[in-house]
Amino acid sequence: MNASEGSRRETLYRSPRPPVPVVRPAKPARKRDGCLGPPERYPKDPEKYADPANWKYPVHTPFHARAARRYFNDPRNRAKYTEAEQAYIEKKINEALTKFGVPIAMGPSAVEPEAATIQADIPLNKDIDKLTLDEVLLAFLGENRLASARAIPADEVHVDKETTSLISGTVKAYSVVLDLAQKRVEHDCVDFRTNRAKGKLLCKHLGAFLLRVDPRTATPLLRRLLRERDRWTFA
Repeated sequence: MNASEGSRRETLYRSPRPPVPVVRPAKPARKRDGCLGPPERYPKDPEKYADPANWKYPVHTPFHARAARRYFNDPRNRAKYTEAEQAYIEKKINEALTKFGVPIAMGPSAVEPEAATIQADIPLNKDIDKLTLDEVLLAFLGENRLASARAIPADEVHVDKETTSLISGTVKAYSVVLDLAQKRVEHDCVDFRTNRAKGKLLCKHLGAFLLRVDPRTATPLLRRLLRERDRWTFA
């Protein structure tokens, strides 16, 4: 028997590698930091939460499903669960994202496309209607763009029309139209057109514009936009 035949025979009779163990999802147990019931104005059905035992990671809307993904991707949050519990929460979040048509980035270290996530870390259990103007702007802009929005001089921002159904004006040489009746956000800067609009997020110019709108109008508008974000057109 030559060397090549011996090598083939060795390959044929070599013991197969043990299969990689598959972690079976298991519903999370009660945790010390878990909630005793649903947060105020949140679903009372525990199945609307990726962690139903602790009333954590609500996934009943696209916004909350995205937020659940962001929070659960944090290793500090994942470390509170066993591997089987992590698999259960992953499964629930991914099922919700799929249901809402949101792209899924697999794995705890994965970075989701901008179109798939709200920009800022908003407390999961905080009622959208209780968010301040700064908090809701942070959600749509992120820290860097919000700082840039604040840096745009006031004399370069003009609110020409402000009614219950339409708010319009200009920022520098760019136009802004917020059509509340048709649920449209229209703006023509490059960052918005090529990047932010795809993720239904705001650019620094829109941030600067909304900072000049009466806060009594801008705050409820942004809360509504955050809540209904997937039903609005950004163009």
